[in-house]
Parts: sequence; structure tokens; C-alpha cells
Amino acid sequence: MKFDMDMLRKYWYIKNTMYIVLYALIALFLYDVVAEIHIREPTTLFTPLDDLIGFNSFFVIFYVFIFYPFFIFTFGYFIYVKTEKADQFFVSLLIIYSISYIVYIIFPVMMIRPDPDTLPKDFLSQVMAQYYRIDPPLNCFPSLHAALSSIVAYYLSKEKPKYALGFWFVAFMVMLSTLFVRQHVIVDEIAGCVLAIFAGWISERKIPLGKKVEQNLQLRIIITIVLASLISFASIYKFIP
Repeated sequence: MKFDMDMLRKYWYIKNTMYIVLYALIALFLYDVVAEIHIREPTTLFTPLDDLIGFNSFFVIFYVFIFYPFFIFTFGYFIYVKTEKADQFFVSLLIIYSISYIVYIIFPVMMIRPDPDTLPKDFLSQVMAQYYRIDPPLNCFPSLHAALSSIVAYYLSKEKPKYALGFWFVAFMVMLSTLFVRQHVIVDEIAGCVLAIFAGWISERKIPLGKKVEQNLQLRIIITIVLASLISFASIYKFIP
């Protein structure tokens, strides 16, 4: 049977679900692989202003507990609800990760952060201590937290212009949080945000809108909420001490 574009459009849910699988491979498996590959010794990009920023456990709320649902629910929204923009959104992610991974390999940047055993014993600080133990202090420039939160704000602002300020506020707070949990420096965040805007701009101009699906909208919304909730919980749970 010939597999043409009409069939691909008919079975959009298979294609879009494959986007989730591919993203998991890129974001989880390849991330750790890239962290082990360097063509030069890692450097740091501290500025005098970065040296003045101290650890503040309050920002763990944005770095862990808000960032993951913010991105995952938006990803699900474009995959299963706003289906005509799934291709554009996914290609934006491919651009972000492709450029980021190339930079991580040819220009590795590391972060100097506190010893997890020296952090305060309150809950949020210990969440970050667990994060330190799991995530190596590499793959810093550009910041994926900055890029992913910015691409979410970029697309959602176009979907709901009335709430654009709110979306960008959340993205800004996520970027700010990376500094105060000592995971990134300022230039990492600037680079991540610029990369996201570039990726969104290119994708919107080069990737045509896909199939708009009208059927079973309520069911698709329920599926999105359930899946996004489960994945968000799993993403956060591993950092709970």
C-alpha cells in the first residue's frame, strides 16, 4: 500500500505521537551522550555580575516545579489539541536541540555550583541538591531551560495574545531561576532565549501548517491533560529527596 501524504494526514495521531517518542530520545538519551563528548576542555562564562548571585532556594519552584509542566503541557497541547501547529512546534524543538548539542560538543561550557551536601536542609534546597547529583554541570551554553521556556512563551503568545505577558513572565522567571539555583550564568540564558526565538521564526516560515482536526476535541483535551500530568509528575518526582 502506497504511504502518501493523504494517509499521513489521516493518521496524524500516529505521526504526532512519534514526535513525543523522538523528543524523549533526543532530550533524555542524547543529552547524556552529548555531555560525555567534548573536543576541548570545558570552560566557564562567568561575568562579574554572575559572581554576585547567590543560591536562593525559592527559585527551585520555577526551575523544577513550574518549568516541567509549563513545557510538557504546551507540548501536549500542540501535539493533540492544536494539531495544525504540531509540525512547526516540533521542528522548533529540533532546531533548538540540534544547535545546542553541536555547541555543547565544540564549545563545552560548565557551571561551578555548590556542593550538594553543603546546601541548606529545607525541602526546596534538597530538591536542588538531588538535581545536582543527577544532572552534571555541563551542557550549559545555551541554556535549554531558557530555550524551552522561551519557545513555549513564543508559541503560546501567538495562540493567546491576551495572555502573552503572563507567558513571557513565566519564561522570564524560569530563566531567572537558573541563575539563582546556580545552574547557569547570564550569557547562557540570553543565548537560550535568542535561540528559541530564532527557531520559532524559522519554523513558522519554512514549515506549513498541518492538518486541523475537529473531531473528538474534548477527548483529546482529556488525553492531553492526563498524559501531561503523568509525564510532569515523573519528570519532577526523580528530584524529590
